[in-house]
Amino acid sequence: MEQKISFTPVRRGGLIFLGFIILLFLAGGGLSFYRMLRSPIGGVFFIYLVLGLIAIVISAWTIYRWLGLRGAYYVLERNGIRIHWGLRMEEIPINSVRWVRPVQEVQQIIRNRLPLPFAQMPGAIIGQRRLADGTLLDYLASDTRHMVLIATDERVFVISPSKQQEFIYTLQRLMELGSLAPWKRRSQYPTILISQIWQDRLARWLLLVGLLFSLGLLAWVSWIIPGLQEVYLTFYAEEPSPPTYLLLLPLLNGFFYILDALFGLFFFRRGHAAEILSPPIASVEKASADVDILYAYLLWGASLITSILFYFAITFASYVE
Repeated sequence: MEQKISFTPVRRGGLIFLGFIILLFLAGGGLSFYRMLRSPIGGVFFIYLVLGLIAIVISAWTIYRWLGLRGAYYVLERNGIRIHWGLRMEEIPINSVRWVRPVQEVQQIIRNRLPLPFAQMPGAIIGQRRLADGTLLDYLASDTRHMVLIATDERVFVISPSKQQEFIYTLQRLMELGSLAPWKRRSQYPTILISQIWQDRLARWLLLVGLLFSLGLLAWVSWIIPGLQEVYLTFYAEEPSPPTYLLLLPLLNGFFYILDALFGLFFFRRGHAAEILSPPIASVEKASADVDILYAYLLWGASLITSILFYFAITFASYVE
């Protein structure tokens, strides 16, 4: 038997569903901004602005879920189980696993369906619930039909490997073989990642300055719009545009900032996750982790450059005659 076997969650249906939700809210946000630009500044204008911003935030959250599912995997090793899902990582020592069962068997035993996390959706069954007896269920799954429950000393992990029976059989065999060098129980949550970023001075300043630049652009444009009669949004525009069209530029900049921040978080997490893996990583893998962190810095730095470019674009559009 191989000592390291990787499984993936059920992905196809979840990726399609989450992708549809992303497109739906992006389209809704675009429509809201379009209606906003065609409305005079006032109550209706700000209602469309708020609706558009909410749609963008939901889109960003769903993109995070899509990326989490796309990169998720479960690894079985002689000494433990490793789970990666988005910015979450779990390392479970094999000697702490009490049993592993398919969801169908567990529901027959408890004579009830498992409670699912709140706000769960196909492809993103993520969160925690408790059974009536106080047992904590920790969901890192994408599909209810392929769920597998792994009971440990502190909680029950609920995952969804695409090859359900093969996963269960392999894990049971590894439990029978026993551990040669037991791992320590390790977890990495998004909140821990935020703490790591805050402790990294360069990462902290890149993200904070990028956020301030994005908010500053939006505030500046909102302030200058009432004093403008018309703007030119292209070099060869024959007809001027309403000044409210300027809001498109800081909104686009904010969207790019969110994308850069999300992708940078994934690279930063992947780079720092290598520091807590068991066993310790080799020098080649350490170099690869350093490259991932460099990618995160470059993405966050790119958002600053984008903000500066949008600043000059707004200056040109609002002052050119």
